Amino acid sequence: MQIEWTKGSDKRRLLLFFNGWGMEAQAVAHLQGEADVAILSDYRTLALPSDEVEKWKAYHEVDAMAWSMGVWAAANVLPQWNLPLRRTMAINGTERPVDDVDGIPCKVYGLTERGMDERGRQRFFARMLDNQEELERFLAHPSRRSLQDVREELTRIREQSAVARQAFPWEKAIVSTADVIFPVANQLHWWQGKAKRIVELPGGHYPFYRFQNWEELWAL
Repeated sequence: MQIEWTKGSDKRRLLLFFNGWGMEAQAVAHLQGEADVAILSDYRTLALPSDEVEKWKAYHEVDAMAWSMGVWAAANVLPQWNLPLRRTMAINGTERPVDDVDGIPCKVYGLTERGMDERGRQRFFARMLDNQEELERFLAHPSRRSLQDVREELTRIREQSAVARQAFPWEKAIVSTADVIFPVANQLHWWQGKAKRIVELPGGHYPFYRFQNWEELWAL
């Protein structure tokens, strides 16, 4: 995983944000907050240097929020890190990211993986966002990650998620009712009995332009 930091004014609190596939910090750069934010991306490996995790244990409070493929990644690392977690939230993803019943159907995932060229990446973004205005806003600050990187990440997520299948006790699962990346029915099926609370939200797979700060998300 890669780490990008956004420093806040309150050094006692940390937000760990587990990003979606192919993303960088720019995907949520507009969200404001007082806590320090560590944005985790790139799941070609789930490994992080142990000294990074030790730094996080020094915070008084740690919140964990995960989006899309980040939900699977978070579920497989948070139990090992033993952090002082205060709040946890999963957004538009499940702990079984490549799955006909509980995630992205295997055939769809395979087609996405095999067709991941620049045109395929643009199609994915268009499906991820709600409308043309949101797409233009998102593409105004494009990811700097190469096609080779994101293709490798798709493959490694598929391979790793077949064996890395831990579960995590999420407090809240957010499901956008027009999500066409992670099928809504599959998300709802997965979270029944697994998240303490399920919240349905209007809109598509990327919900973040509806919010100006992190606390608005926590308040859902």
